[in-house]
Amino acid sequence: MSLQNKRTQNISRTELPTRLAQARGDEILDVLIRNIQILDVITGDTYPSAVAIGGEYIVGVGLDYQDAKAKRVIDGGGAFITPGFIDGHLHIESSMMSPFEFEAATLPLGTTTAICDPHEITNVLGARGFEWFLRCAELTKQNLFVQMSSCVPALPGFETTGSDFTLSEMKHLKDHPAVLGLAEMMNFPGVINADNDVLDKVEAFSDLNLDGHAPLLRGKALNAYLLAGIQNCHETVTIEEGREKLQKGMGLIIREGSVAKNLKTLAPLVSDFSSPQCLLCTDDRNPFEIAHEGHINYIIKELINTHKVPVHVAYRLATYSAAKHFGLKRLGLVAPGKKADLVLLSDLSQVKIKDVMIGGRFVSELHLHDEVPAKLKASNPPMENTIKRSALQESDLNYPVSNGLYNVIEIVQNEIITKHLKCHFDGASFDQDDILYMANIERYGQNLPPGLGFVKGTGLKSGALASSVAHDSHNIMVIGTNLSDMCVAVNEIIRTGGGFVVADKGQVVASVELPIAGLLSLQSAEEIKAGIEKLKVAFKNQGVVLEEPFIQMAFLALPVIPTLKLTDKGLVDVTQFKFIPLEATV
Repeated sequence: MSLQNKRTQNISRTELPTRLAQARGDEILDVLIRNIQILDVITGDTYPSAVAIGGEYIVGVGLDYQDAKAKRVIDGGGAFITPGFIDGHLHIESSMMSPFEFEAATLPLGTTTAICDPHEITNVLGARGFEWFLRCAELTKQNLFVQMSSCVPALPGFETTGSDFTLSEMKHLKDHPAVLGLAEMMNFPGVINADNDVLDKVEAFSDLNLDGHAPLLRGKALNAYLLAGIQNCHETVTIEEGREKLQKGMGLIIREGSVAKNLKTLAPLVSDFSSPQCLLCTDDRNPFEIAHEGHINYIIKELINTHKVPVHVAYRLATYSAAKHFGLKRLGLVAPGKKADLVLLSDLSQVKIKDVMIGGRFVSELHLHDEVPAKLKASNPPMENTIKRSALQESDLNYPVSNGLYNVIEIVQNEIITKHLKCHFDGASFDQDDILYMANIERYGQNLPPGLGFVKGTGLKSGALASSVAHDSHNIMVIGTNLSDMCVAVNEIIRTGGGFVVADKGQVVASVELPIAGLLSLQSAEEIKAGIEKLKVAFKNQGVVLEEPFIQMAFLALPVIPTLKLTDKGLVDVTQFKFIPLEATV
C-alpha cells in the first residue's frame, strides 16, 4: 500500500478494475483461503466460508469462491478467521522496543494495527523525535498510525523537558498520512477552562480524531470536556465513571497495560449493546508481559474467559469497534473491500493463533525479526546521548532531618493514580512502614536541584532503583533506602545514556540500557525480556513487592494523573494543579 493511502487505505483508481474483476470471478485471485469459518463481529455468527484476496484486499467472501482459481490456494483446515486486532492507544516507547522490534513482537500475536502517541520521545527530542516515528510508520508492514502528541510538556511550568512541540510544528506534520488526529489531551483542565493555547490545538485538529485523557472526570467538567469535541478516554478507573462516559457518548477505551489494569473494573460495562462504543488498548506494556501473556490477544482472552464476555463481543472490541471509532473504513471486518488483515485461529475462546495475515501476506513468511536492523538504519534514529547531567552527589539530596509532618506519595498497586499521605517523622523514622527517599532529577543540561519526596509502597528493603523513563518529561527518577545507593544508580544512568538500574551496597546489581532518548533499546525483544528478568530477580531480592516497579515508578512523575506526583521541580498536588512543599500542614 502506498504511503498516500495509509490513512484512508483506499484502493487506487488504477487498481480497482482488477479487484472488481477478481470479485466477479472474471480474473484469477492472488490468494484463496478455503475451508475456514468466519467470525462475523457484526451479527455474532460463525459460518463456513472462503476468503478471496486480491493484492492487499479482500475481494470476496462466501462459499461461492470455494473452488475459484487462485495463484495460491490455502486450505484453512477448519480454522476460524477474524479481523486483525487494533490497539486503540499505546506508547511504543513504553515497550522499550523500536517500532520495528515492536512490530516483530506483536504482529504475530494478531495486532495488525497500532494507534500510537510518541509523546515520550517527543518530550525528549521535540519534533525530531516525532518525525522519526513518522519515518518508522512509513517502513512498517503493521498499520502504524501516529497521533499528534498534544501535551509536550504534559503540564507547562511543572517540569523540565528536553524540548517543546509547538502548534506550528504540529500543523506542519498534520497532513502526514500516518496521522489520524490529536493524541490524548491530558491537559483537561485547560480544555474545560478554555485555555487559549489548548483550544488552539483542539481547533487545529477538529477535522480529525481528538483523543482524550480524563481520569476521574465526571459531571459538569466532563460535559465541558466533551463539548470541546474530545472523543474518547483510556484513563477510566471506576465503573461509575465509565458508565457516565458511555452515557454521554464518549468512546470507552479499556486499558490493560503492565501497570494500569482497568479491565476487571470496566468489563462489566461491556455488552452487545454498548460494545460499538468500547475498544481496547495496552497503553504501556513491556516485552516481559508481551512474551508471557500477550498483547491485544491477551485482553480478548481475558474478556472471554475471566469476564464472561460473549466471544463475538470480545473480538468486536478489538476490531470493528476500534476501526469504526477512528474512521478506518477499510479495517475491522472480514468483508469485501476490507484490507486483508486477518487472524487465523484454531480456538476462538482461547485465542489460539495459527497464523496472521497483513495486507494479504502471511506474517509467518515475512521474516520480521531479520528485517529490523535494516529498517532501523533506514529510519535514521536519533542516537545522541540525551542524558546531560553531571554526576549526582549525596549532598545534592538535601532531605529534611527534623521532626515534623511530611507529604508522602503512596503507590496504588496496578494503578497509576496515587494516594496522598501525611506522615510524621521523628528525626529517625516515619510513623508508617515502607516510606523511602525519592528524587526526580533534571537531565537536560541545566543541572537543577533535584525534586525531593517520600514514597510508600515499594517494599524495597535495601539499595535503590533508578530510571530515565519518568512520564512524560523523562527526567531521572530514583527511589532508595539510602542516599549512597541512590547516587550509584543515578550515576550509572548518566554514564550509559539511559535505562533501568538496580543498585545495592554501592554496586550496580542489574541494568537495562536504553540508548535511544533514554527510552528505547537497540536490542531484540528477547534480549530486552532477558534483561527485565534479571532486573526482576534483583529487585525482588531487595524486597520489592511491586510486579513492575520501574513502570509504576515512571508514573509517579506524571503531574496530570491524581493524586500526588513528583516532578524535577517538586511535589505536585494534582487535585489542585499546584506545587506543595515536602513539609505538610495538619
